[in-house]
Amino acid sequence: MTTIADGKNMCDFILLGCWTPSFVENIIGWLNALPHINYKFRQVKETFNLDIDGDYVQSLVVFCGLSLLLAVLLLLLIVITWVCQCCLKKSDNCHLFRFTGACLYGNEHTNKSVNSAASGLADVNQNIRLAIAQTNKLNASQFEASKHVEELTVLIERKSKEAPTINQTLVREADALLTEVSDKLDDVSNQILKIGQIFGDLKFLDKSRIYGHRVEFERWILCITLISIMICVLFAGVIAFCRQSRKGAILFSGLGIVIFIVSWIMFSLVFPITVAYADFCGGGATPFLETKINQEVIQTFHFYKDCVPKPSHDNVPPKIPVSQINNFYSTLEANQQKLEGLLFTLFNRSEEVELISREISSDISNSFKSIGALEATLSCYNIHDDVIAMYEGFCTNGFLGTVIVTSALFMLGLFLFILLLLVSRSWHIFVRLPSDYVEVGEDDHFSPRGQDNMPDNVYDTNIFNPRARQIGGMVDGVPPAAALSNGSAVNNHQPPTTSLLVESSTATWLRNNATHASAPPATNTINSHSAGLRNSNYQLNNPYRHYTQQQQEFQEQFDI
Repeated sequence: MTTIADGKNMCDFILLGCWTPSFVENIIGWLNALPHINYKFRQVKETFNLDIDGDYVQSLVVFCGLSLLLAVLLLLLIVITWVCQCCLKKSDNCHLFRFTGACLYGNEHTNKSVNSAASGLADVNQNIRLAIAQTNKLNASQFEASKHVEELTVLIERKSKEAPTINQTLVREADALLTEVSDKLDDVSNQILKIGQIFGDLKFLDKSRIYGHRVEFERWILCITLISIMICVLFAGVIAFCRQSRKGAILFSGLGIVIFIVSWIMFSLVFPITVAYADFCGGGATPFLETKINQEVIQTFHFYKDCVPKPSHDNVPPKIPVSQINNFYSTLEANQQKLEGLLFTLFNRSEEVELISREISSDISNSFKSIGALEATLSCYNIHDDVIAMYEGFCTNGFLGTVIVTSALFMLGLFLFILLLLVSRSWHIFVRLPSDYVEVGEDDHFSPRGQDNMPDNVYDTNIFNPRARQIGGMVDGVPPAAALSNGSAVNNHQPPTTSLLVESSTATWLRNNATHASAPPATNTINSHSAGLRNSNYQLNNPYRHYTQQQQEFQEQFDI
């Protein structure tokens, strides 16, 4: 059964399968090869140094300034091209979304790697603190043993004076053994002091862990926020183009300038950090760390990085004198046993001598326990994995995530540059062009929707429309009752040969357009009197009689 964690690990394996450590080392080498110049345009010789007034920081500021200069030049080209208004390509939006997704992935990968490195550093700090505690315990045992040896020396001198017949040869031999034991304890004390000096100052490591967590969290939040804003703007632009909205296209152009500036500002900040990152991991870490922590700690970390873990307690860094302390205590234990037997013979098992000797043996035994615990704490198999996680999380995976973010921001800035060059045409591409077709609305007085009847004849627009005269039993827009009362019915005692157009009740649109009717006359018996009357009525009632021929034809198009 595949879990979500397995799927995530598989995704990371697929995405990072080709990113081997050698590939990352090559990128670090390429970035190290970039010429670092200061404000005076002179090449900087320092590999890595965070001195604010130093030349190396000036070189990073130069990288930032060059990135901003490139952004300004591209912005100038955008403004010039907007004036020229080139054509549009909407396929660039897909590439922009891909690059913003790459930025998000690189940001998450960097955050995960830096947190892994911080966790490894926290584990190393915890082991070092445990080793310091065990060293303090060993120092306490050594101090007690030294005090008991001094008490035993005073007791032997007092016993020798109380018994004049005592064997002076054995006394001198016991005194020599006590001196040797005391010297060994002093040597142990010096070695313990050396361990304390190596691990004495952990403030830098603690600050690195605390500030690393804080800075990484703030960086992650900032990148997530800015990239999310970019994605929202791009998504709004896609919606505007899909809806063919002119206002949306113009708004996207304005917001596109904003995210263009934001992306290049982010790149101008991330690129110098990436270069400094590469310089730190490419060899500048040691000179920089030597100014913060002692050289023995740096060599100790290098030992844990390169050592081969094996289940033994003697695999500790050579700069930590645990094996020397162990050898001293082994010699000390042998001398103490020899001294104890000699004192038992010399003082005939005196209770005072036996009590002090037993306390010295107990101190040596406790010291051996502390040494064993110290060896286990500082052994390679206990710290190797944490140091590797710290190194790979910071200088391999973390650097790779930073490179992904930098590359994606650079490509995002370029594609935004191209898109903003091409988007100006969309300001006019979605303008509605004039058309002969007019959508019929609900308020149309001539052809309203949702109604079966026709309106009254308005400005003679219903000519040649038979429904205008047939709806509701109307004749030429006049009800039958009104027609009968006015004597204007069709069959009101008129001869069949008389044209209906000569009647005074005949609708105006029929009289005005009689000459344009395409239907032939019903009979051939129309008399000249009716024809003359019709022509005279047409001339008197024609609303376009004062128009020119061209104006009349133009107006008749709208009448029809």
